[in-house]
Amino acid sequence: MKSNMPSTRGASGLAGIQLGRRGLLQAAGASAVLAFLAGCARSGHESKDALAFTSWTFAGRTVGPVRQAAELYSEQTGVPIETKVYPFDKYLNQLVLAARGGRMTGIVHIDEEFMSTLATANVIKPVDRVFEESLYPEFVRSAGSYRGTRYGMPWTQSAIGLVTNAEMLAELGADPDGVRSIDDFTAMLRQVKKSDSSILPYAPCTDVTQLKDFIPWVWSFGGEVFDGTKVTLGDEPSQKALDYWKMLLDEGLIQAGINRESSRTLFAQGRVPIYDDAPQSYGIVPPMSNDPDLRSKMSCMARPAVNGQGANLVWSQPLVALDDSDQTLGALEFFSTDLESQKIVFEGQGSPPTTITALQANWFAGIEFQAKWTETIASNARRNPLWEFPIATSAQRALDEAVEQGLRGSASTKQTLADCRDVLTELLAVEAG
Repeated sequence: MKSNMPSTRGASGLAGIQLGRRGLLQAAGASAVLAFLAGCARSGHESKDALAFTSWTFAGRTVGPVRQAAELYSEQTGVPIETKVYPFDKYLNQLVLAARGGRMTGIVHIDEEFMSTLATANVIKPVDRVFEESLYPEFVRSAGSYRGTRYGMPWTQSAIGLVTNAEMLAELGADPDGVRSIDDFTAMLRQVKKSDSSILPYAPCTDVTQLKDFIPWVWSFGGEVFDGTKVTLGDEPSQKALDYWKMLLDEGLIQAGINRESSRTLFAQGRVPIYDDAPQSYGIVPPMSNDPDLRSKMSCMARPAVNGQGANLVWSQPLVALDDSDQTLGALEFFSTDLESQKIVFEGQGSPPTTITALQANWFAGIEFQAKWTETIASNARRNPLWEFPIATSAQRALDEAVEQGLRGSASTKQTLADCRDVLTELLAVEAG
């Protein structure tokens, strides 16, 4: 995706972040990185050892920009890159088996959901000595650690938030900028439905395979899923959140069985004005539409909450180290902080960069959608609390199945969530509520 949209917000989209001393630190840091990598290059030329870089993207349609960034690293350091790939559905298991068997070194691209498993399996190394926190905004720094130890170097950052078709909402008499509460949000959805009954006002993922979209709504009602000690499902806020979704479903304001692909399709077709997605939607969805101007109509809105602005769900894909050699850690620092490398990945596959300097660069902040997304969605994002556990995938499945059951109405909301709390408490081996 090329950042060729007209600039309407400029670098001011990253509210409250100033370069000043930080910018000077980053400039000095960049020089230090290049000097460090030059040393790695000399070592690489002498030993001719390649750096292993593992990612599922090397087998996907977005392989080009990642490979181009890898080539940039090789050009600047003289260290060749050896790419490795596993299919995403087998990625975690294959990675653990290969790393434990001593068949892998180098750097690995992961979904942050995998980090707890990799850390407890002792196959990834801490990266604290090459992580300079002043280079990243707080919402980026909040990801990448497990139980106080930093294992992930920020590479791309994202969050699941509310994507909107601003022009369509205006035509339907709805104003997302006027939404301040959950009641305001409900009134807006009802206005959309009243204006055109053929339109589905809102399309969160309601399919059992992707019901993580429900977690931010628990936060919006003032609740938690796991509070750091115990599972809190079944309390009043989580009940209100599920009752709210059930009410939206009963009124036809959302629809059952929606996954991310179907919500994108409905949005592209002009049949849904609001849905949950990542900022990559800006590049993915418009080519699916017959509307040549859809990209210019795309915007986002803050998630409503009972107390101020609601939180969104972090979707982080950091890089981790399988060994702690200077070459491996230097490569992590390069891919995380090199401005040209981050620009290549963003423009090629739409993944937002992570450093303050990159987020303020015109090639990113000059795009109105991306600037507003950073300010409104990404800066108000939280990690999925289930990621703290190596069994996170199974725990998420249990929660998803409970939410689906609650939406079907096969049991009361209170009973459904209480049963889920008991299952998760046993599954996660944590304190009973």
